[in-house]
Amino acid sequence: MFNIRQVLKKNYAIIVPDDAPVTRIPGWDNANVKVLAAPCMGANFVEYLIEVKQAGKVVVPLQDRLEYVFYILKGKGILEKEGEDFKLEEGSYGYLPPKMAWEITGASEEVMKFLLVKKVYEPVGSKLPEMIIGRNRETPEVKISAKRSIKDFIQWSEDILYDLSWAILYFEPGSGITHVENHIHEHGLYMLSGYSLYFLDDAWHQTVPGDFIWMAPYVPQSCQWYGEERGSYLLYSNRNRDALI
Repeated sequence: MFNIRQVLKKNYAIIVPDDAPVTRIPGWDNANVKVLAAPCMGANFVEYLIEVKQAGKVVVPLQDRLEYVFYILKGKGILEKEGEDFKLEEGSYGYLPPKMAWEITGASEEVMKFLLVKKVYEPVGSKLPEMIIGRNRETPEVKISAKRSIKDFIQWSEDILYDLSWAILYFEPGSGITHVENHIHEHGLYMLSGYSLYFLDDAWHQTVPGDFIWMAPYVPQSCQWYGEERGSYLLYSNRNRDALI
């Protein structure tokens, strides 16, 4: 018998990347790519799980409308942007606005594994957000409640130009979200640590590290973490924009 945890509904999905096939993308040399979320499943963004070795690379040409965020799960690499290099390590993250050509290259024999999200930027006037490059270990962890905290990698609440958030949420053992949320924001969650029961729409689902969850706007959601390990996930969400008609 199979222990089937993969789920695809019209308003949410649970993806188990270990069971997903590898795909190749033109221009992304020696990169093993797994697509975790895409418009064909109902999402309004694309999220990739990517592995590259030394000389493997992800190359993104200048584009007018697309923005990206990334997070290095393990390994080392280099981000090159218009002749400028940035060293990447486990826990490095970044925001890359439209109208910018860039590439990420593996920098060691060890596999570099990272998450990459792209979406269509929703402009506010003619000004674009600034590029962000940072490290998890240098980013402050802020308490949300007694047993929940967050590291925000994009200060979207302070700058209306940013139309997304990219953050890690932390849950102390035995804690969770004590109510059912229901809101306009779409989510992509990559589970980093701990074990949880996640409530989505009308059902509970078990999650483990490495799982991915897509949540459409307004899907009822909550979670409860169990075991002795602190729980955490990397969260993408759209922000700071009006609903379209």
